[in-house]
Amino acid sequence: MRLGIALILAAMFGPLVVAPARGATVEYSLTISRQAVTLDGVTADAMTINGGIPGPVLTFNEGDHARIHVRNEMSVPTSIHWHGILLPPGMDGVPNISFPAIAPGTTFTYEFDIRQKGTYWYHSHSALQEQRGVYGAIVIHPRQQQHRYESVVLFSDWTHEDPHAVLRTLKRGSEWYAVAKGKGQSLFGAARVGRLGDFFTRELQRMPPMDIADVAYDRFLANGQPATLIPEAAGHRYRLRLVNGSATSFFYVESATGTMTIVAADGQDVQPVSVARLLIGVAETYDVLVDVPQLGAYELRATAHDGSAYASVWLGRGEHHAATAVADPDVYRAMGGLSFAKIFAWTPSGSMGMPDRAVLRGAFDAPGMAGMAGMGEMDTMSAMGMSQNRTGMDADATMSANEMKKGPMEMPAMAMLSATKDHAQPASAAGRIGNRFAGNYYPMAADVSSAATLAVDGMSAQRPAPPYKKLQAPQSTAFAIDRPHRDIRLTLDGDMQRYVWLLNNRPLSAGDDIRIRQGEVVRFMMVNRTMMYHPMHLHGHFFRVINGQGDRSPLKHTVIVEPMSTTVIEFDANEVGDWFFHCHLLYHMESGMARMVHYENFALPENLQGLRQRLYHDPWYAWADVDVLSQMTEGNLTLTNTFNTLTADWEVGWGKEGETEWEGEVLYRRYINRFLSLLAGANLSGYNDTLDKTRGVAGAEYLLPMNLTTRLWLDSDGGGRVLFDKELELTPRLSAFGEAEYDSREKWSGQTGLSYLVTKALSAKVQWHSDHGWGGGVQMRF
Repeated sequence: MRLGIALILAAMFGPLVVAPARGATVEYSLTISRQAVTLDGVTADAMTINGGIPGPVLTFNEGDHARIHVRNEMSVPTSIHWHGILLPPGMDGVPNISFPAIAPGTTFTYEFDIRQKGTYWYHSHSALQEQRGVYGAIVIHPRQQQHRYESVVLFSDWTHEDPHAVLRTLKRGSEWYAVAKGKGQSLFGAARVGRLGDFFTRELQRMPPMDIADVAYDRFLANGQPATLIPEAAGHRYRLRLVNGSATSFFYVESATGTMTIVAADGQDVQPVSVARLLIGVAETYDVLVDVPQLGAYELRATAHDGSAYASVWLGRGEHHAATAVADPDVYRAMGGLSFAKIFAWTPSGSMGMPDRAVLRGAFDAPGMAGMAGMGEMDTMSAMGMSQNRTGMDADATMSANEMKKGPMEMPAMAMLSATKDHAQPASAAGRIGNRFAGNYYPMAADVSSAATLAVDGMSAQRPAPPYKKLQAPQSTAFAIDRPHRDIRLTLDGDMQRYVWLLNNRPLSAGDDIRIRQGEVVRFMMVNRTMMYHPMHLHGHFFRVINGQGDRSPLKHTVIVEPMSTTVIEFDANEVGDWFFHCHLLYHMESGMARMVHYENFALPENLQGLRQRLYHDPWYAWADVDVLSQMTEGNLTLTNTFNTLTADWEVGWGKEGETEWEGEVLYRRYINRFLSLLAGANLSGYNDTLDKTRGVAGAEYLLPMNLTTRLWLDSDGGGRVLFDKELELTPRLSAFGEAEYDSREKWSGQTGLSYLVTKALSAKVQWHSDHGWGGGVQMRF
């Protein structure tokens, strides 16, 4: 990734320091260009800053004046956002909110005073460029002191795949990435680890498999490399400025030197607190101190939250001492208990125990876990950090997958890696490759049940929650009680199958801006009604995280909202302007989980007149599935955006008395929620090249318990149909499927079969159809 080139160019192009009366002006020149980079022998298209990934570290002193020239040498618009930096709204770097994007072949100069100290970072806020390499770190030293021994460590994720192809794959609801990174879930996998009850609880509640992370990455990087060295750390109490600059990946960070002492979070000082393992969310920064022995190289390991792979930083020199391995997530474990109210709820939020009416009356306003009513005894014990194994399992609620397979009364083995002479590479270099299961066809290899150790997030020392409850500001951050307040409830909603992500069940759209007034104390109560972690970032402000520390709540610019939980933040509305607020998982933001925060009486700048509407653009995505079988062919073409879908489906069978029988549908669907869509269109049928019938149709699709899809329609000839459809993953690659349809004219018909996932674009199929009999072939995805 040519990290060295980035550092050399940083020295060549900046900083250039001059000294006006207001303080030193620190000047940098950054050039963003498109070029090929090679990692692990694979060359991919990338976007670089000054020729490197990451870009150069920009260093300032508190009180400096920053002047940064950004040159766009690409053929597409670009931008740079200064993440966590307090600055004028026009310098924030978000196209169509802060300023017009930087056009190809042009230069934009950012200029602002440095009003803070700490560790921050910068990245593109244009399309998916951040995933392609447009990011770097910022260090602002305090006026009076500097830590002599320190380094920046910027973590990121890397895929050889075009990010736009990644998003398209997510939009079509593909399970390929879960398979490729070995985190698939299936019926047989649940049985292996004794979680069949949890598996069917999830099915009854109409939940998709729990997803820790969306994408299967080729590599995770530290300062642009899967493994990097900081030999100068030897023998020192060393400050590591940790930056999570990834597009979608959280990391568990652990040091082989022992515990780490957190001294700052998101650039803001906190009371020193020691942690053995740190969960750092996307876009967060932490400053930690580690004591590095004089002899030996000690691993600082950043393991992806989903356990798919890791990046390493070796501190010191000499014999290698590896950090311990992190248990994989026990994603089979159901969150919350089962009840009739959840099973038969009409809406997705109701099935999770968090319906809109309860949110509106404030039932989930308090920080902490929500929607947990109905937990059984064992679940309650786990939530308290108690063992699920009364015969001796320790309190971290961690079990090896093999022990789960043996039964709940077995003593678990804590399958942890210990320090050895050389762990620069694991026993297999594949441990650093996130999508290493893409070509592994052993039946259960890609199932999470094959992991050596599983643990429940937030209920185990193996997989700790974010450290927020331990963070305390050095002094009071509380606001005067007589200040005017504004409370804003925000639900975090989503649909993994369609890959739409929403706030208050709405995507980023005109008319849904969050309106606030200067001088208020604004409180956001964020209620997460999804099974994913969302790192929520507010531009242009720091906010208090209400974490039980009272007046000394810590200040942050990005906060993780855990699944099925409420996070409360509050901030001083003292930065007049328009500011972006969004989930910092890049593909979630691009799929709608964002808002613009607008100060009343702030006028739209002239340079944005006519451009603001572009912010609310809702792009369309298209794909096709084609089955070619020995007795028939079927498939569909799909065009979709957030709430609208157009499909053309066909089914052609042959071999019955020499005739070719065919049927097709052209349908428009309006998405209401994850359970319900309305539809209208036309149904056509015929034989050979003859059109026999054309009917108009209208109806609805609804998801029943057990994730059973139903479709009901009435047609223009006075008839109707009811369809039931179900797919069940037996293993991550092998699925059983079935469909039964009742037609008021032709009565019952149906099909069933097996499908085996070979690659992202190809499956093998065996299928029986009531009209066309048995056959086999392939499904191709385009």
